Amino acid sequence: MISAEKVYKDILDMPLKEREKLFAVIARKGFEKDLYSHEEVFDEIRQSPFTVHEASEYLDVAEITLRRWIKAGKIKFKRPGRTILFDPDELRTFKNNR
Repeated sequence: MISAEKVYKDILDMPLKEREKLFAVIARKGFEKDLYSHEEVFDEIRQSPFTVHEASEYLDVAEITLRRWIKAGKIKFKRPGRTILFDPDELRTFKNNR
């Protein structure tokens, strides 16, 4: 079982926008039961893709740097129409490997 300290550290490590998504999920679900698993809490926010702005905050780089990485093919992204989106798990992997 994951400790409360680990969950707290995960929350502190999140960029502000991701934390807002987390608390929105908690507010929507409420506290239907006494104990939630780590996956139940974090899986729903992982499903929401990040914008360029959110991804640059998460990676702690300027948006122009992120756009350079996109152009150079250094980071995976999706482009539905004109919007650039990033998978949260891909960003986490990229950040950990940097």
